[in-house]
Amino acid sequence: MKEYFKNRKNQISAAVFLITMVIACAPLISRYCVNGHDLDYHLLRIESLKEGIMLGKPFLKINVLFFGGAGYASSMFYPDFLLYIPALLRVIGVSINASYHIFVAVCIILCYLSVYYCVKKMTGSTFGALIASVTLTLCQYHLDDIYVRAAVGEYTAFIFIPFVIYAIYNAVYEEMDKPQLFVLGYAGILLCHTSSFVMCTLFGLAALIICFKKVFLNKKVFLRLICSTIVTLLITCFYWLPMLEQFINTVFYVSTPWMEPVDEAVRFVNLFGPAFPGLGSVCILILIPRIFIRKKFPKTANNKTGDQAYSQIKINIVGYADLLILAGILFTLLACDLMPWERLGRFISFIQFPWRFFIMGSCLFSVAAGLIYARVAGRDDEEGRNRLLSIDPDDGISSVNLGAVVLIVILLLNGVSAFNAYKSGITGYYDYSDDYYSYKPVTANVIAGEWLPEAVKEMGSLVDDSEKMIADNGSEIPFTRVKNTIEADIGESVNSVDVPFIYYLGYGAGITDGSGKKTALTVTGEGHNGMCRVYLNGNTGRLKVSYNGTVLMHISEIISLVTAVCVIVLFIRKRRSAASGKEGHE
Repeated sequence: MKEYFKNRKNQISAAVFLITMVIACAPLISRYCVNGHDLDYHLLRIESLKEGIMLGKPFLKINVLFFGGAGYASSMFYPDFLLYIPALLRVIGVSINASYHIFVAVCIILCYLSVYYCVKKMTGSTFGALIASVTLTLCQYHLDDIYVRAAVGEYTAFIFIPFVIYAIYNAVYEEMDKPQLFVLGYAGILLCHTSSFVMCTLFGLAALIICFKKVFLNKKVFLRLICSTIVTLLITCFYWLPMLEQFINTVFYVSTPWMEPVDEAVRFVNLFGPAFPGLGSVCILILIPRIFIRKKFPKTANNKTGDQAYSQIKINIVGYADLLILAGILFTLLACDLMPWERLGRFISFIQFPWRFFIMGSCLFSVAAGLIYARVAGRDDEEGRNRLLSIDPDDGISSVNLGAVVLIVILLLNGVSAFNAYKSGITGYYDYSDDYYSYKPVTANVIAGEWLPEAVKEMGSLVDDSEKMIADNGSEIPFTRVKNTIEADIGESVNSVDVPFIYYLGYGAGITDGSGKKTALTVTGEGHNGMCRVYLNGNTGRLKVSYNGTVLMHISEIISLVTAVCVIVLFIRKRRSAASGKEGHE
């Protein structure tokens, strides 16, 4: 470690990282929880995951805490991939406020490191990687997502979008020799935020079609692309297959838009303004050096093979930066009122808020900036030094000053932008007690309740309904909740009972009579206000109703697990093979 920090480049990199983290995490330095538009819902998700873990059912698709115990399929439709971090912290006794703030800090760090890694690998330049990392981590929309909106799905997606951008570069310019980038990027985004996954898919398809000859006419790249897509689908099918199954069998609130995108489109004059929702101006301003960069380089007879190869990499970097800038402009414009959202809204109403396209604009512009500054600074030398981040007695002082000045200016610009976002966007703090969600009314904070079946006619009465089991003769039957199961003694012959679980495909029921004979029962969603209706057909005894999942759900889980194990084994073998080959070469 001491040897690492003897290098001036490493010292500067560490300092930039720490300064960026201090700026980005400043609002988290409080014993109270920073408020955000969707915070209540996401904290409820975390508490529900905690309850599931403590019940011994950590991957239960129906979250037992919602609506006073009636359950809500948040985990069925909204991936929980990274939310297990704060949920586990809650299990070990960390407070709601602290566990959420720790989680946010982890996500900010992972965002910084992911874009740093991707740009560094694309360009070989530490300088370019630092520019991209600072810009994306402190960009206005990223911070608004965290502190203004508390949009957990979106700000976790920021971690994986750089891998998608790198994966497309790898496919176009490097014959996709790192297919794991594609799998990591797209699988990670899908397991964080479905809308962001759709945006990244559109970007990837468009970029690959533009580079048609390099991808689809190259048999090796095309096959790797197909295989990577299949692996991504298989490794994530535990999430999307059960979700599709539910949509096929049930109509949900989300099928009826509760707001129109045209009403939320950003005015064009506000696109780059400092107030939410806006992209901000910093990630545009730092792209100005692109104007002065030549894409092509003159060929000379004295060029060595290595120099020619690096010149081609420079051309690729600038060309890809241009593609990212163009894509970023298009995504940014999609967020504004210049677009015909009256018509577009019919086809992509799932986006709800057009300013969600800023997530792509932010990432594309930030990575493009890293590529541009990498082209200016050049790649690190064989000893890992960068001429703009190293101090050598033989170096001219001007190059050192140039690198320092650029980093300081970009940090200042982003820092000022960040604190303006905090000042205008953060609405305050709230102290969530550890028993906050034991108060049943707050367990109904599900925003528009998009994942409720349309059979639920009165969302406001679900908490009250969660306390009643009603037989078809109108009598109320006492019951108990055990883990994710409702149990009741049925002593009289009735045809059916409405059990206080909101119905989703996968609920099962059985009754055990006095002799110990068990009988499987039919469960439907015909109960009052969308509750489960269990048909007893005159059976009496001990009734048990619980969510067991579907056959397809369990098959998809096995497929994903087997695929993940195979991918890990193949990756380890590939790394060992590469290491052995390197040792043999030496």
